[in-house]
Amino acid sequence: MSDVDSQFLRGLFDQEGSLHTGGRTALYRLYGLEGLLYVGISICPLTRVRTHLREQTWGPQVIGIQIDYPDDAEAAEREVVWTERPRYNVIFNGRHPPAPPDRASRLRTELAVEQRRLAEFEAAVPESPTHLRLLARGIKAKRAKIAKLVEGIGNAEAASVR
Repeated sequence: MSDVDSQFLRGLFDQEGSLHTGGRTALYRLYGLEGLLYVGISICPLTRVRTHLREQTWGPQVIGIQIDYPDDAEAAEREVVWTERPRYNVIFNGRHPPAPPDRASRLRTELAVEQRRLAEFEAAVPESPTHLRLLARGIKAKRAKIAKLVEGIGNAEAASVR
């Protein structure tokens, strides 16, 4: 393998050896000889899969992995577990589909994503005045979205108390 290839491959992974996800949450499926064993979500899918392989009694049964990046990973996980019935998932694997999370929980998840993206913007070093303007615009937009999400969480929690 050439140096360019190895640099490219190293660039796909972070310091912990997990795929760079760009702040997105991955939906991963673990397969065994008899079919789907487990479904989960993570922002560091390979790190999480390695943990399963090391710590779960069913880890040695895993022979295949599929990683996707759906828009709403939590909803996708619920749907996959409900429809595909992975053998070792406990949550969402009952007789009735689970209720979707309440509005405040969904907003908290979105808030965490937006805060992480804001931190990435703020940590970026501009390469030119144009990059600086784009970063400043991105930071301003993320701060506005975070403020709106915090307000939405407060409203949702207040509405659920009533």
